Amino acid sequence: MKAAVLYGKEELNIVSDFEDPVMKKTDVLIQSKFGGLCSTDRSLYRGFVPFKPPLIIGHEIAGVVKDVGSSVSGVDIGDHVIIPPVYPGCEDETCNSCREGLTNRCKKSVFIGHGVHGGDAEFIAVPSRYTFKINEDVPLDEACIIPDAVSTPFHALKSRSVPAHIFQHSSDTHKLFEHDSHWLRGKNVVVFGVGGVGGPAVNLAARYFQAKNVVAVDVFDKKLELAKKLGATHTVNSKAFFEEKGITTRELTGREKAEAISDLSKHITSHLSEDKYQVDVVVDCSGVSDTFPVAVEAASKNRTIIQVGWPPKPVSQFLNRKIMDKYLTITGTWACPMNEMKEIVIAVENKEVDLNLLVTNKDYTLDKLENAIHDLEAGKILGRATIAIV
Repeated sequence: MKAAVLYGKEELNIVSDFEDPVMKKTDVLIQSKFGGLCSTDRSLYRGFVPFKPPLIIGHEIAGVVKDVGSSVSGVDIGDHVIIPPVYPGCEDETCNSCREGLTNRCKKSVFIGHGVHGGDAEFIAVPSRYTFKINEDVPLDEACIIPDAVSTPFHALKSRSVPAHIFQHSSDTHKLFEHDSHWLRGKNVVVFGVGGVGGPAVNLAARYFQAKNVVAVDVFDKKLELAKKLGATHTVNSKAFFEEKGITTRELTGREKAEAISDLSKHITSHLSEDKYQVDVVVDCSGVSDTFPVAVEAASKNRTIIQVGWPPKPVSQFLNRKIMDKYLTITGTWACPMNEMKEIVIAVENKEVDLNLLVTNKDYTLDKLENAIHDLEAGKILGRATIAIV
């Protein structure tokens, strides 16, 4: 079969005769139609994260079922499907994480396109229980971003945003997480980084979770313009903010840097002055370590910061006492549990997610995958790019 295969750092080849996947009796064989391009693909390509070559990359996949194993039920040939990029690898979900509902954190997690062969190929075989059907009226060149770009911020907002004390003192905890009564409804959210994941975070917070205000923060005006279309009520260009003040942050240290961070956070929250500057959730999708101190400053007391983006460098300066004084909940997130994937599919099918806006580049084919990675690095991809595989 045709496949995009990494043989080493920056050695990406499109081969036409790679071995076909072997199906188990509980598997389905999916013909990959489209894949989403993620920064993780770029990290693998550049050798920033370890992998065992040869490796077929690609973990955002939408396709059509071509065959089913002898023990498969509920999935039929011809169904349109998506695959979560991370799914359980333990038997019958019996590890501690799976039993606790965190199937995205299974002790033996399978990460397609990283730990095992991915979907940037003509075919991929996956367990039928982790294959999610989607209506045929959802374009596959948009549906392919659901498994990661949409599901990751969805899980962050749905399940990681509620502060522990709110949960503890709720008379009906289930309502805090249900769509029509979710805790975020009517709240104020700040999203740092309006890229492939931050864009969906803005869109979901505004449209699906019905936040009152969503403030989008980025360094590119074009991304902030996209954020407005996705539902942001306010936008802040942090780079322009410092430039207007003649501040070069990398040259600052100590008190000067702390004051600059404080000024930026005050500017961000000034858009919420009618709500007494209240920021209920900060979602950091930037992948930039310098964002974290600003997030700590911007978040209101007794509220939550969710780390979604993957910063390659450690945070150099932040005030631990701020976290204590503000009684903040700092939480990370990783992929999405299986039991939330169906809700995401329903949200898409009900047109509560603007996939047509989130996918900004549809012109790439599998043969041009390397070009797409370069364009991603060069900032030429505004939101999410999709790759036509077959």
